[in-house]
Amino acid sequence: MPKIHELNPDADTLHGFFSKDLEPALTIDSGDTVVFRTLDAGWGLERRAAPGEPRKKFTERKPSRQCPHFGHALVGPVYIRGARPGQTLEMKLHEIVPGSWGWTSAGGFPSYWNEKLGMTGVPEITLDFALDADRMVGRSQFGNFDYAVGLKPFMGVMGMPPPEPGQHTTFVPRPFGGNIDCKELQAGSTLYLPIPVEGGLFSIGDGHAVQGDGEVAGPALECPMERVSCTFTVRDDLPLAMPRAKTARGWLTMGFHEDLEEAMWMALQGMLDWMSSLYGLSRTEAYAYASLAVDLRITQIVNSVKGVHALLPYDALR
Repeated sequence: MPKIHELNPDADTLHGFFSKDLEPALTIDSGDTVVFRTLDAGWGLERRAAPGEPRKKFTERKPSRQCPHFGHALVGPVYIRGARPGQTLEMKLHEIVPGSWGWTSAGGFPSYWNEKLGMTGVPEITLDFALDADRMVGRSQFGNFDYAVGLKPFMGVMGMPPPEPGQHTTFVPRPFGGNIDCKELQAGSTLYLPIPVEGGLFSIGDGHAVQGDGEVAGPALECPMERVSCTFTVRDDLPLAMPRAKTARGWLTMGFHEDLEEAMWMALQGMLDWMSSLYGLSRTEAYAYASLAVDLRITQIVNSVKGVHALLPYDALR
């Protein structure tokens, strides 16, 4: 019988890098479900008390789980018995429940996106929000105006380590997942990733209460997650080179590259392959129908390796 496991953020589970050499925090079987609780990307433990006040952060890291550079606060890794390179990991996202607070920021630091918009010479602004997971509304905590945003929570980082040894940054998306930052991957979605290493060694973090396509200022509405429920299944019948997803809106294929145009072509190539498989079309026929039915969207532009996803609505071809 499939089992349900829980994994919480503590010294035995938290880490800020991907590595195939990292000791698993949990070992499960294919078909099992894991319920994660996560910190926000910046290792925060509580909301800010007032503007300009520091936020208390998690610092009790084990030496084996520390890295010399900052990385997102990830929980895991999860080792899936029987998972091998060349197979595909299917992750069904059942619930994504945000915590009670979140934040975003813009400007002030020397990033390439701030430089493009002339925002490096202005003070960085941080906006804090109180989050209501029942009503799915976030409301700004401080300032002269009371702003509210609707919440559409998802996880920014979901993935597995590259097969190469050493510690690998959490900041970029890879074929095996990572900092994908795709707002379509909400509860009810299924993400498919090619498995790079034995056991998969899946980690998760970087909760977003809501984000626009592009994540243009750098952060989304960053928040801890109280509950992220996910069922893991190892697939032998779905060979992949890049991530693919099934979402409420339709099928997604993804492309990642430093050059946004190259990321677009990668996402489109993946969609033509998928359409050919789904409908028994030649690639040229799939290309013709893609021009009628497929939407190309910018996933994010702020992770050095940029992302584009191609969306095929379920009812586009009947």
